[in-house]
Amino acid sequence: MQYRFRDLQPTLRKVVDDKPTEGFVFGDFDTREVGWWLQSREAPTPTENEITESVPYMQGHFDFSMYKGERFFDNREITYKLVIPIGVYSDRKYFEQEIKRQLMPLGIQNLVDTHEDAYYWQGKCKSVEVDDDEEKGQLTATVVFDCYPFAFTNNLEGADVWDDVVFDHWIWQPVKFNVTKSTDVTLENIGSRPVPCGFAVTGKVTIKGSFFTTMELDATSGAKADITLPVGKNKINLSGSGTIEFKFRREELI
Repeated sequence: MQYRFRDLQPTLRKVVDDKPTEGFVFGDFDTREVGWWLQSREAPTPTENEITESVPYMQGHFDFSMYKGERFFDNREITYKLVIPIGVYSDRKYFEQEIKRQLMPLGIQNLVDTHEDAYYWQGKCKSVEVDDDEEKGQLTATVVFDCYPFAFTNNLEGADVWDDVVFDHWIWQPVKFNVTKSTDVTLENIGSRPVPCGFAVTGKVTIKGSFFTTMELDATSGAKADITLPVGKNKINLSGSGTIEFKFRREELI
């Protein structure tokens, strides 16, 4: 078989991408698929849930906000400003109604932001405000989400899905271990707060740590048990016979 080739000359015509690439996904609503263009995004840090006490004739006050070295925060607001250019008034009204219909009735859902695509938030839509500019033929929507203060990683620790790796803030570590004798392992939580950690166990494995009581686990009890994994490096002793996988997801204050 013979192939005929022809030289492709460069084109001088501008290539315009008419589909948005930035935005968010909430429930089944993807702003990019609908045609909304992201104009701005605001995600300020949450306010602290402070507990303070003043004493007469004392400078300043006592701050009891931290417990076991952890600060506690209120929910945070994440605000998006979206724009869609539509010249026909009836079409603008349709898009106004549709974005409210798609977002406001939903309860707490995962909020996926293309700006931080290795993480997701959890929350609900607090408000949708729309500005209809007839002169420009443009509809602007300001969407506010009320979210849990920390973002979650898309995958459990140890999954290391390549597309979700954040090289500036990441470690590769084993989370599944074969146990045939007493062995010390280290699990590191590089997140922003202590997180719950569950188990997947085969055989019978005993785990010991300085931050939790000793547990003897098998497949049934391991599926129901959990510990709280502190931030930093955590040494754990494993003994028995079988396998154990530590299942936890980082939470980040970003």
